[in-house]
Amino acid sequence: KMKKILPIILTILPLTTMGQNPDTAISQKIAIGLTFSPDYCYRTLKPDNSSEWIADSRDTFEIPKFGYTTGLSLVYRLNKRISIEAGIQFSDKGEQTKQKELIYFQPEPNAPEKIKYTYSYLYIDVPLKANFRLTDRRLKLFLSGGISPNIFIAQKTTSYLTYENGSTEKNTSTSYSGLSRVNLAVLGGLGLDYELTDRINLRLEPIYRRSITSIIAYILISSFRYSVYFFVVSFSFITQFLLLS
Repeated sequence: KMKKILPIILTILPLTTMGQNPDTAISQKIAIGLTFSPDYCYRTLKPDNSSEWIADSRDTFEIPKFGYTTGLSLVYRLNKRISIEAGIQFSDKGEQTKQKELIYFQPEPNAPEKIKYTYSYLYIDVPLKANFRLTDRRLKLFLSGGISPNIFIAQKTTSYLTYENGSTEKNTSTSYSGLSRVNLAVLGGLGLDYELTDRINLRLEPIYRRSITSIIAYILISSFRYSVYFFVVSFSFITQFLLLS
């Protein structure tokens, strides 16, 4: 798994364009913008002893999927080295299954041969993090870290059927219950901040997000139970504009 994930992590470079206005003391410290982030998403399972077989079974056929995060960000510079960043974002997290062959007890000439599922968990994220500038050159190195409460909106389950003649069929269902209404995630990043002009910065920053509270606790036949935690590695494109002129 690590061999598959490592090349993706190495190519993750969120791009940030930040605006600031030198005309006033306030606008020198504030930047606002739009964010978009393709994300590499998966989940970890923490079962109790009676549910380990469920987690083991899911781990054999479920794999990561690509999601995205988009929304608004607001940055306030406390001083030359430290800034606080908040946002409100819409995110699509989740996982998917491998494609599986369907086996029938009787010949079914018109039935699909293969099937796979994609599970999308839709959230409103409210990230809050601190950015710590490590260097003072035009190309600046910085660290970031913080938390993000995530508010559950809906879960979408999409099935993809493949038939013998090569045709496919897609079906999607939506559920508004079954997951915890709110979960909490931690996030961290290490990036570069480049000053293009007095008003515009370009930011390159890999970001890792991981939930620290379960997004769901399954209870099966009243005795089986396990918790689910997501993690996301961001491949973000963020554009921030002037707040004040």
